[in-house]
Amino acid sequence: MTGRQKILVVNEKDEVIGEKYRRDMDYDQDIFRSSVLWLTNSSGEVLLAKRVMTKKKDPGKWGPSVAGTLEVGETYDSNMVKEIQEEIGLGGVKLIAGSKIFEDVPRKHFIQWYTASVD
Repeated sequence: MTGRQKILVVNEKDEVIGEKYRRDMDYDQDIFRSSVLWLTNSSGEVLLAKRVMTKKKDPGKWGPSVAGTLEVGETYDSNMVKEIQEEIGLGGVKLIAGSKIFEDVPRKHFIQWYTASVD
């Protein structure tokens, strides 16, 4: 990801209030949106992903199967579909929307959780 991406900026009610280039985000103040997927198979195994070492946040750490920050023009659902295709090369995954939560450490953001199962 680069600083040229325009990220949706939202308020405390998850209402869009603007957009900023990633490089211009003030992560102490700006609130953004992300979508996250936990992917399992019929045996109950979970696909985990390891973050690349070039990431500013948590390089090299293991995390959810797929995750992404919403860009201008995206919904939580459309972002998740795009990220699944980009990160693990799957299309047509039946998503089940879970909880949407707000986290403020280390960065302020809303997270829409999804689950799916594929074999």
